[in-house]
Amino acid sequence: MTNKIRQFIRTLLLGQEHSQPTNKLRPALKNQCLNVKRIWTNEHYNDFGLERIIRLTLALSLFAFPGLYIRAFFGKFGLLGRKLGVELYVLIKLFLPIIFFKLNWTDNLAVAIFSGIMAFETVLYLATLIFLSNEFARPISYRRSLTTLFINYIEVCLNYGVIYSYCNSAIPNFFKEKLTTALQAVYFSFATSATVGYGDIVTINAFGQYLVISQIILFLVFVALFINFFASKVQDPTYYNAKPTYSDKWQKPQHKSNAEKKTPNN
Repeated sequence: MTNKIRQFIRTLLLGQEHSQPTNKLRPALKNQCLNVKRIWTNEHYNDFGLERIIRLTLALSLFAFPGLYIRAFFGKFGLLGRKLGVELYVLIKLFLPIIFFKLNWTDNLAVAIFSGIMAFETVLYLATLIFLSNEFARPISYRRSLTTLFINYIEVCLNYGVIYSYCNSAIPNFFKEKLTTALQAVYFSFATSATVGYGDIVTINAFGQYLVISQIILFLVFVALFINFFASKVQDPTYYNAKPTYSDKWQKPQHKSNAEKKTPNN
């Protein structure tokens, strides 16, 4: 029974054994060092000026955040192990702000700073997938990338909600009327990201207005850059789904010979 449960979970997460990729996996840290070197030597892409500085900055910034080291650790379990490890990290980042709200930790400065760092890491990583696409291998699935992008968007909104909640308790007159529940901070964050502006909750503090501006800019970046980039490639084949696969119990499609094609149907 235990083996059946284990096999069920394995199939649930990884799919059928014949469909799993066998691509050679490079160590994440070593590969990222090579990416920096490739950008510096213009090995795969010719850039200059502001674009070159942005690409180098993005490549180096990954070393400052835990995402790269998560990929390096789970890479010990193979390609799919690393992908699942990254997805686990994405989900943890999604639930951390919720946990902060549940435990009433949002009035802590360290928690607000941590939430800001997590949101910043998410945005930087998504930017690297676009601006450094010449250095990275194609995603295992563009549909998977679009799914994680949606989760990233919610995570960033929740992290902003944590920051708004801290500012509400720590900065006098941050909002026109002081918020009384955590839900109001989350609501204000999502309303701001959607650029709705109902006007029922308004920040009158200069720092708060800067925060709102930064969140609106991030929303525009998500829609105009990130979502558009991945959505436009949903139908593109990748190394994981480049060719259709067939189960052993199904017969592979038979291709007619040239002689058969010329023979008319009865």
